[in-house]
Amino acid sequence: MENLNAITHALRASDSRDAAAVRDHDIKEASAQFEAIFMRSLLKEMRKVNALFDSKDNPFNSDAVRTMQGFYDDALCDELAKRQGIGIAEMLVKQLSAQHHD
Repeated sequence: MENLNAITHALRASDSRDAAAVRDHDIKEASAQFEAIFMRSLLKEMRKVNALFDSKDNPFNSDAVRTMQGFYDDALCDELAKRQGIGIAEMLVKQLSAQHHD
């Protein structure tokens, strides 16, 4: 019986460690995704301002170019967020991890 209790306790401890690792991973992933979305929004607004100054004769002023810029912006923002981008994800991880551990 004592062995069964020890095994049960070990499994529960392992499950809580695994859950904590999964939770920490989820916090990091969600924070990086939030940062990517935030940067995507910034780039989108900057592109709108740039479009105001674009002339109709500009060969780069087309729907196809804007579509490609959108794909580029998405990839850029995702990559920047993975590489600690502008620091929003890092601050979110610290804040959310501290709240959860208190």
